[in-house]
Amino acid sequence: MDQITPCKFNNQRKHTRFIRDDIKVSVLPVNFLGLKETIACKLIDICSAGVQLSTKEKFRINTTLLLTLQFDNGREFKLKAKILRHKKKTIYLSNHHINISKDALRNKNNPLHSVHLFESDNKIEAKYRFLNINCIRALTFSPLDSKKQYQLAFTLKNKKTIITDSKLKHYQHYIQYDYGLKFDSINDELGDYLLNTQTDLVFK
Repeated sequence: MDQITPCKFNNQRKHTRFIRDDIKVSVLPVNFLGLKETIACKLIDICSAGVQLSTKEKFRINTTLLLTLQFDNGREFKLKAKILRHKKKTIYLSNHHINISKDALRNKNNPLHSVHLFESDNKIEAKYRFLNINCIRALTFSPLDSKKQYQLAFTLKNKKTIITDSKLKHYQHYIQYDYGLKFDSINDELGDYLLNTQTDLVFK
């Protein structure tokens, strides 16, 4: 039997981070007098020890937040977490008018997987925030030029790609903050539930 070669890659992560799109996240700063409404956030990744999320709201390092994690099936977790790190970034939102077949992107058995923008040979990473047969709202992390012509590439679940011309109509940008939060303690119940309900092999 051949000798097993030690793995050369040293994984420093203690917990598996899950990428989920079936969890709604909201936060409420602890000890902020008079603030009763929660703040909706975008979940980036999650594990039994903490989360990474994104929001327009600006918080300080070491701020304690009460998180509400609500799964699509109704299961809910409420946990306290402290902000350990943050990163400021600029988000660009653009509306593009398109002309595409009505059923091309609405097949339940072959749903839309990802969207990219192309300007000549320049590929621009994008995420879609709204989509119908006439318009798509795309989010990018790099600015666009309203005077340039962009193509949209829609990649479906079966890897088929649909490319169409688009017309940039509306454009805006705003500041977004990414936060890394650590729970007061490792939550094994949440960790087990994340593992049991994970349906796609998407981890970080």
